[in-house]
Amino acid sequence: MRTGANLTEGPVGRHLINLTIPMFLGIASMIVASMMDTIYVGWIGTLELAAVSFTFPVVMGLSMVSMGIGIGAASIISRVIGAGDHERVRRLATDSFLLVAIIALIMTAVGFVLLEPVFRLLGAGPEILPLSIQYMSVWFIGMPAFALPMVGTIIMRAVGNARLPGIIMAAAAGLQVVLAPVLIFGIPGLWDGLGFAGAAWGFVLSRIATFIYTVRVLMKLDLLHFEKRAIAELWTSWREIMRIGLPSMMSNLVGPVSMAVIVALLAGYGHVVVAGFGVASRIESLAIMILMALSASTGPFVGQNWGAGNHARIYTAHKLGYRFSYAWGVVACVVLAGMGDWLIGFINEDPAVVEATYAYLLLVPVTYGFFGASMVAMSTFIALGKPMPTLIMSVARMLVVYVPVALYLETWFGYRGIYAAAGVANVVVGIVSVRWVNHTLAHEISRGLRNR
Repeated sequence: MRTGANLTEGPVGRHLINLTIPMFLGIASMIVASMMDTIYVGWIGTLELAAVSFTFPVVMGLSMVSMGIGIGAASIISRVIGAGDHERVRRLATDSFLLVAIIALIMTAVGFVLLEPVFRLLGAGPEILPLSIQYMSVWFIGMPAFALPMVGTIIMRAVGNARLPGIIMAAAAGLQVVLAPVLIFGIPGLWDGLGFAGAAWGFVLSRIATFIYTVRVLMKLDLLHFEKRAIAELWTSWREIMRIGLPSMMSNLVGPVSMAVIVALLAGYGHVVVAGFGVASRIESLAIMILMALSASTGPFVGQNWGAGNHARIYTAHKLGYRFSYAWGVVACVVLAGMGDWLIGFINEDPAVVEATYAYLLLVPVTYGFFGASMVAMSTFIALGKPMPTLIMSVARMLVVYVPVALYLETWFGYRGIYAAAGVANVVVGIVSVRWVNHTLAHEISRGLRNR
């Protein structure tokens, strides 16, 4: 069974490009869809825009749980593919799909109960709280249909198939972009629409369609095969997936938790600043999506080549990935500094929102190169089956760098100091993670040679 590309042979750069471009297009389409939702909501009003901003940490947190399971399965699958055990690939893919289905249903049930206390904890005021709850109450309906395709596409990339995940992500985004304005604003003369809740319904309906298509694709690729299994065997598989997936999940959750803390700090400056941060986060997602695609491509490439013992190809991939990240950081900084105010005004014309958003775009993008390098390094740790360094770096980023620096700089520069702390964290984590992964690779290769 060969369901994807053999990444252990052929030019390294070509493989990275072939993996990254479809992933980039998929991520780009998802982020553009999210940006379009932000534009639609911004047209409704600033309060609604702030309400959606409060949902970002919650949505990200739930997404990262599912992603953690997918990353755990993909780490094992990519190395197993490199070793040539295709039957085990199918078992791992099926078991991870079952695991995320169970967890997604549990998260949905718990989420409905905890919505109000969570948003109160984030600092949502009486004007915004009902709007945030309204949005997320609808969003949770589509949570399982969102989680399962996420894991499915990660597994496809692990076996070297980047084209189909890109198609699935683009299709989901395209459907959302088409549905959202109709559901929000209605059809003139026929239907008034659902208003603010329509944005959430656009997400739900598009993800249900995506879920159905993803299952069909996985079965066609022979990556899903539901058969009667002994509970002990299934539990062993889940435990193996979660050995990597749980630390990865916790590492991924650090980002949403950090965002939740930052949103809570910014809430003290009013809903306009929170709205500005929400807009800046969406624009940032657009700017770094190519770096996200690159890091997502690094994992399968490293995993397959590590399983095959091709260590020199891993170093080559790192060199290319770091160079591209730093170059892209320079480009993003120049473009956002020059065009950021125009882009913000297209989303929301409130001068206070434009000012709060543009301040972020002047301070943080200059550090995107370091952020991209850290993502490449952390993807490598996961691909090697070593999730703890990634978890340690993620926690240190929040507890040692981001939040302490934000609290310190806030006393001097207000909310702009909170923004600047994100840039400081990018630089520190970028430098440390690259040095750490280089040391780890050298140590593991040396140990492997000694054990021969």
